[in-house]
Amino acid sequence: MSQDSIFIDKADKMQAHLDSFIVDGSDHELFIASYLHGHFDVAVANVEKLIEQGENNPISTLRVTLDKQLQNAFENNELSTPDAEQVNTLFNSLFQL
Repeated sequence: MSQDSIFIDKADKMQAHLDSFIVDGSDHELFIASYLHGHFDVAVANVEKLIEQGENNPISTLRVTLDKQLQNAFENNELSTPDAEQVNTLFNSLFQL
C-alpha cells in the first residue's frame, strides 16, 4: 500500500470521526468538532500537495501541520481556553484512530 493510500485511508477515518458528532454529539461537541474540521480540511489539502511533491511521511506531516494551525489560532484567541483544550483533546484523539 502506498503512502498516498495509507494517508487517504487515515484521513477518511479522521473525517468520519469528526462527522460522527453531527449525529451523535451535543451542540457543544458539534461546535468543537466543526471548528477542528475546518482546520483539518485545510491541513489535509496542504499535505496532499506535499505528497505530490514526494512527501514520504504524510500522516506525521498532517499532525505537525494541524498542530501549528491550531496553536496559531489559540494564540490569536479564536476560542476560549476551555474550548481550545477540548479541541486539543479531540485533535489528539484523531491520531489514535
